[in-house]
Amino acid sequence: MGRAAVLLCLALAGCSAPVAELPPSLETIRVLREQAVPPLALGTFTSGNKAIGRSISVRLGVLHAPKGKTFAEFLGATFETELKAAGKLDPASPLRIDAVLNESRIDEDFKKGGGALGAKVTLLRGGRAVLAKDYRVDAKWGSDWIGAIAIDQAFTNYNGLYAQLVRKVLSDPEFVAAAKQVP
Repeated sequence: MGRAAVLLCLALAGCSAPVAELPPSLETIRVLREQAVPPLALGTFTSGNKAIGRSISVRLGVLHAPKGKTFAEFLGATFETELKAAGKLDPASPLRIDAVLNESRIDEDFKKGGGALGAKVTLLRGGRAVLAKDYRVDAKWGSDWIGAIAIDQAFTNYNGLYAQLVRKVLSDPEFVAAAKQVP
């Protein structure tokens, strides 16, 4: 759904829209290549509780995960996009990333908005955990009193948190060192 259609829909009555699929980030691709991160496989991406599920609300708008997925699965899809673009995705790799999404929120009022995303990410080598760490990103933004504009701003900023979280994990020196560790 285009931005104009989303704004029109939200302006008229509020509506539901899927979170936008994210393109790969040039910054994350650069980090993966410069750090010489070895190829990684993706494992399970689950929600830490039922409140973190398939949708998130702002005023009259509801943002839901794409194609019937959960937000945890969307996090996995974001990892997949970034790793594939950098040539670092290998389903046969002995290194696997699993994650539990334990925070997903938007806070919004008539003057300011904000949101946060957090996950416990586990890096496994041959099925054995070599790193388990909590990662969190947050953002603040201005909010308009006009609902359609505020909802669009909140959805756009919330969506961007996924790429930020993936970049934070993949560029973390501890993660990189654990991935490069010779068994």
